[in-house]
Amino acid sequence: MTTSPFSRRSFVRLLAVAAPAAATAMCSPAQTTGGPSATASTPSSSASAVAPTGAPAAIVGGARPAVVRSFGPNGTHWPAHTPWINDAVTTVEVPCSWAAIRTALLAVTASQAAAGVHIKVQPGTLPGLGASSGSKAVLQGLGSAQWSKNVLVSPRDGWGSVIITEPARLREVYGVTFARINGVDVLLTNCTRSAWAQSVMSDGLSMASSYGATTREVGAYEIVMSNVKSDISDPLGYAAGADSVMTDCVWDGCYSAPVFRPTGATDHVDTLQMYGSGWYRGLTVRDTTFFGSLNCALQIGGMRADDPNKGTRFLTVDHSIITSQATAIRARYPKPAGADTPSLAQAINGIGEDFQLYANDSYIFGSMYRSKWGAVSNTKVSYDQALTRNPVASGKWTYDSSMNSWGASKFDSLTPSPTVEYLKSIWK
Repeated sequence: MTTSPFSRRSFVRLLAVAAPAAATAMCSPAQTTGGPSATASTPSSSASAVAPTGAPAAIVGGARPAVVRSFGPNGTHWPAHTPWINDAVTTVEVPCSWAAIRTALLAVTASQAAAGVHIKVQPGTLPGLGASSGSKAVLQGLGSAQWSKNVLVSPRDGWGSVIITEPARLREVYGVTFARINGVDVLLTNCTRSAWAQSVMSDGLSMASSYGATTREVGAYEIVMSNVKSDISDPLGYAAGADSVMTDCVWDGCYSAPVFRPTGATDHVDTLQMYGSGWYRGLTVRDTTFFGSLNCALQIGGMRADDPNKGTRFLTVDHSIITSQATAIRARYPKPAGADTPSLAQAINGIGEDFQLYANDSYIFGSMYRSKWGAVSNTKVSYDQALTRNPVASGKWTYDSSMNSWGASKFDSLTPSPTVEYLKSIWK
């Protein structure tokens, strides 16, 4: 059944799960920067009191780097099915326009994709046509989810040389990884097996399934939203429209600063929200730091009774840092003038599906709604009621009261602030 798109802002947050052609413009010269594997290892049944590890360590060079576990970007998180930025594969150089990128993608055959294709975009800026569910897509109907390797699209001259200057939407682009292309706000609709990697977004990035589609294996790798702002919009989204399925996707090595709500507004604001009138689940947050927005860092919503994938993993938090906004203010991001003070010290809201939530090797700073977890291992919480309010079928939470006083230096040792200088050093 074909249905209309949906709006993230129309979704009623907290526990409700309510209904919420290619552009060819050329770009001007710049002035200056999926099927991902979303399967996390099964959490251990035994929790450990040892603190999670993973101090940041950048590894760069000509060859594809081995993944180094971290709490945010370090240059090593990259979709396994995509050629590395320096791999010796077929390269195609194109002007900086959506039309040129589209033409190059249309020319790729399955055999060429299997051997490896890298489309290199000349320096410049790319326009956008909006990143809402009703916006016209800048790219649509391209690629193939059956390609054995993704086609890589990245700047010829490296990170910082191609920028999307306005919000943009991609629809039904399959088996393509866009990397090191910065943007404002990008919405990936029905983009099975596609990914976005090692890029800065000033406002955010969202994955969605709509028009009755089943969308899976979309990936965000080292996506960074580091600018603090006052806004009423969630920067990161994971959504399913009516009669649509969203599943088996990953945020890997990512980082988001908090979003503060402007004084006088009434919106709940979450750093990443799972939502929609369709069926969404199968989200993995790995090697990532999400500082909480006004309501929470992770709004996981809830399961519909008719979910066709009921009984499978709903959410996995794997080696990540999830905080409330109160923690974000104390640790790194002072509340800006004209913004509301959070009344909740909440890290995770929503219930997902009972006993289909998993956490391992992570830190959670702040409260959690009355969710029930399937397995928890080596995960520290600052919330003393987690042991009673958030039951675990296998393993346990490790409560650490000292986390409530951690300051900037402690966070700096685990998750460095992703400054331009830091990102330049790892994305090269």
